Amino acid sequence: MVAMKQSPDRKMEQEPSSGSSAWKAIVITLTFCAVVGIGYLAFKSQVLPTRFLTPQLSTTQPSESPTGSQAKPDTADVRLTREGIDLLLNALDEAIRRKDVDGVVRHLTSDAAITIHMKQGSHQQMAPLTREEYRKTLAMAFAFPSANDFTRTTTSVSLAADERSAKVSCKSTETLLQANRELKTEGEETFVVNIRDGKPMITSLEQTFPGDST
Repeated sequence: MVAMKQSPDRKMEQEPSSGSSAWKAIVITLTFCAVVGIGYLAFKSQVLPTRFLTPQLSTTQPSESPTGSQAKPDTADVRLTREGIDLLLNALDEAIRRKDVDGVVRHLTSDAAITIHMKQGSHQQMAPLTREEYRKTLAMAFAFPSANDFTRTTTSVSLAADERSAKVSCKSTETLLQANRELKTEGEETFVVNIRDGKPMITSLEQTFPGDST
């Protein structure tokens, strides 16, 4: 009788414990899922921006650290050569024949030291000019009628040992037309060439405007 009375009690004790264990399992499972879900979201929130930023960082690196082929050339290593000076002289000759003021002036630096010697009979007058003043003077000289036969007769080039500067002296002839007369004129100029912005440029110029040689 005692055993039979205790059996239902044990059954009653086992049923709540079984239900409690099942409930605890459900709670633990839900809690685990919630923790995993929160951890996953936190992980995504940290990883996704990094994934989006990584391509941007990789694309900006080439511009910050250009390769040798994209790097700008070092203008300090550019040297003068006789060939480069001859190209400059030929360009000046063509501009003078076309009476192209800009074609001449563009080979002078903005701070070029320019001195003009004007012949008046046996006398000479000297005038220092800025590049813009020289532009106006050259325009007036080109406006004078000529036979368009400008010729550079002699050229002397003295290249410095470091190949960073050169002194050039030239003589030229041209026929000017005045009324019914033709005036055979001779001109002289001496200028200094330096490398500016990676190309030969005239930094100093002394020019004697032609006088009548007849």
